[in-house]
This record gives sequence, structure tokens and C-alpha cells, in this order.
Amino acid sequence: MAPAGSKTAALALWLHLRRRAALAQTVGDLAEPPPGEGPLVLVHLSERADDPPPLAGLIKAMLSRRPGLRFAFTGAPAPEGLLTPELRAIHLGLPRDPILVQDVIDHLNPRALLLLGDQLPAALITGMAEAQRPVILAEARLVSYDRAGTWRGLINSSLMTRIRHVLAPDPTAAAAARQLGAPPERIEVTGPVAGILPPLSANEAERAAVAHILRGRHVWLAATPTLPEAKAALAAHAATLHHNHRALLILAGLPAAMIPEIQSELETLGLAAVLRSEDEDPEADDHVLIVEDTDEMGLWYRLAPVCFMGGTLLPGAGLAPRHPFEPAALGSAIIHGPRPGPHAAEWVQLDGAGAARLVTGGEALTRAVADLSAADQAAQLASNAWAVSTGGAAVLRRISDTVIDAMENVE
Repeated sequence: MAPAGSKTAALALWLHLRRRAALAQTVGDLAEPPPGEGPLVLVHLSERADDPPPLAGLIKAMLSRRPGLRFAFTGAPAPEGLLTPELRAIHLGLPRDPILVQDVIDHLNPRALLLLGDQLPAALITGMAEAQRPVILAEARLVSYDRAGTWRGLINSSLMTRIRHVLAPDPTAAAAARQLGAPPERIEVTGPVAGILPPLSANEAERAAVAHILRGRHVWLAATPTLPEAKAALAAHAATLHHNHRALLILAGLPAAMIPEIQSELETLGLAAVLRSEDEDPEADDHVLIVEDTDEMGLWYRLAPVCFMGGTLLPGAGLAPRHPFEPAALGSAIIHGPRPGPHAAEWVQLDGAGAARLVTGGEALTRAVADLSAADQAAQLASNAWAVSTGGAAVLRRISDTVIDAMENVE
């Protein structure tokens, strides 16, 4: 016999859906299913999310496991460039009333519903569950949802019992799903869905040649720094030379307009530098290598065990900040400032995993460079960063496997 609480929650959901049905408006013809004979998965994209998850990687993982899979997206618009002619997919909008949902299920015959993010579409979840089709909630971020004790909370609680698998990005999200009514045995913490960047390429012959020139030297990189950051990096490097006279700083990604002021700062600090654009290799008594463009960032990340990410510490003129997973994927220990820019989510992941060193000013940058000249400290930070930057692939595989395993169990 069902507990009284679950009966009340089920009643709240029934009344909510009945009201939806009463307010339903006549709709036109349903969209035709995408071509092909493969099974179809409904994928709901949250309309509440500020940033959509990296859907292309997830679709690729699912197609790798089950070629021929077809997709019907609901909710928010699919990310630009996803709905290519090669992908067998359509977009339906969001059917909000039970009658239309039943028509969609009858018309498309979806084998599973994957919900991504922080939205619980009541009619869609209920319709799929009543059709005995598995519902999977991934990247479940339900912290802002009403809990039990409110009418909406009762509806949410009933919806959560209809979801077969809840894949949460972190323990906080898992706790929120539990409090909302998801059975604990259905909840799994997978880690967050993160974009996957292929490692930047580099010419191996060039890498080997430059590595031979730099052998035995402590090398660190400042990637696309602003002008104030470049000056702070030069000051930090001058301090580093007091205890490591063979250290080399690579300033990479400097607009041509910045070079004269950088050269003036070098002269003030008494530092010797060479320009990559003049095809010069650093000699033993050179302190700084200046690289104007960003064409060889993959080379510099590979050669520098420590990397300061420009655009994160001090505002000013400079190129756009680089993605933090670039150095992370290539084994560089990362230093950054408190200005996350366009990569806030990635910095949160790296900092939370002890995979980056946060600094708040020039003196802190100097200390961080000195600390990370110790190989063991740099190696630990780099190892943690590599795990974060590549962990997104494992999360995507886990979501893909969960959806397809659940789908195949009802085929």
C-alpha cells in the first residue's frame, strides 16, 4: 500500500496535469520523425539553463555506442550547429499538456526520455513513465526547486518518483534530488558535464628541438596576458631569477602594439629577451622568449610545466583569454587570477579539484611561480588538472551508457 504522502503527491500531479489538459489549445500536425529505422530518444533541453550543456559530445558518445540512433529535441533550442543534415534529429518545442504528449509518444515511439539540466516537464515525464519508457535525468541541478510541504513541492516529488535514473553533477545536487523525492538508490554522482577540448597540436620535431635547447631550465609560460599582467609576469620572473638564474619565461600571445612597452619593461628590469618572430632561439643567458601570436600554443603548453593564464588577473589590453583546459590537457600546472571571464564553470571545476593555483595580485603570482618551481608541487597540480580536463569524456560516456542500457531493457 502506498504511503499517504506519495498518494497526496500523486493527486497533486494528477490535478496539475488535468488543469494543463483543460487549458490545452488545438495544435497543428505533429512533426514527422527523423528518417531511419533506429530507435528514437527524446532529449529535453532545460529552458531555465543559462548555458546549455555540451550536447555535441553527448550525442557523439551515444551514436558511438548505438549507431543509427535518432533524436527528437524538446524545450530550449538546440545549440547552433547541432542539427546538421547528417544527424537524424528534429526539434519539437515543448509539449506541455498530457493529450499532446500522448500524441507525440504515439507518433514518434520514443524509447527513452533524457532530461538535461534543471527542468522537470511534468506532462512529458508522466507520459513517458505511463508508457513504460525510461526517464533519465542527467546534469540534475534542482537546488532551486520547491521541496515537499508546498503544492508545487508535492508535484515535484511525484515527478521524481517517475524518473528511473538521476545523474547528479556533485553531492550538493544529489542531496537536492533526494530532498525533492528521488529514491536514493536511483541517484548517482557522475561529476559535471564539461566540454571536451582536443589537445592543441604541435610539431613534434619542433618540440623536440626546442626542448633540447631548453633542457635543464625551469620554463614557465604566461599565456595571452594583458599588458599589466605581462609586466607582473616579468616582475615575478625577475624575482625567480634570484634563486633560479637559468629560469626562462615565455610570453605568448602578445599583440604587436604591446611589444614596445614590454621591451621597455625588460630594459628597466635588466632582462634579456628574444623574439620568436625573428626566428631566434633563446640562448643560455636569455631570460624571456616573446611570442607575438598564438599559433603555437600547443608547443608552449608542452614545454612549460607551469602556466599563468592571462586575462584572469589584471584588466587591460590583450588578446582573449585562453580556455583553461588547454594547458590542463597537456600537463601544465595552472596559475590564474580571480577574473574567470568566459570560462567561469571550468575555473570552478579546476579550483574545486585542487587543480589550479589562484592568485590575487602580482606578489601572489611571484610566490606561486616560486612554489611551483618545485617539480613535485607542479606535477601534483598538473595531474589534478589533467584529470578534470579529461573527466568530461567519462561523464558523457556514463550518461550515454545509462540511457542506452535503460532503453535496451524495454526493447
